[in-house]
Amino acid sequence: MKHLGLTIAALITVVLPAIWPASGQQIPAPAGNADNGKKLFRETGCYQCHGLAGQGAVMTGPHVSRTELPFDAFLNQLRHPANQMPPYEAAVVSDQDAADIYAYVRQMPPPRDPNSIPLLKTTR
Repeated sequence: MKHLGLTIAALITVVLPAIWPASGQQIPAPAGNADNGKKLFRETGCYQCHGLAGQGAVMTGPHVSRTELPFDAFLNQLRHPANQMPPYEAAVVSDQDAADIYAYVRQMPPPRDPNSIPLLKTTR
């Protein structure tokens, strides 16, 4: 478990600076259609690794729900993945489709409070 934490920390410090523009200027996201993004998230197979709720999993793909990544970093990761994710070139997922997926994952509902799920409710 400690190894996983170190791996994640290393990725954050090495990979994220590489995908953000050096100038610090962020490209604003084009207007995206979250409804179309939801459809594309399923059709292009994003859910297969990131989960239907964008929750991700250690062995398949990171959490993407309510992402804080700027659009340009999101698009760069989509086009030039850092890990085992296949690249989604513009011929497969256009910039507008990427903006729609981005709009969808940014507005996904937050996860439920575990205490609101009877089976997981902790007693104190």
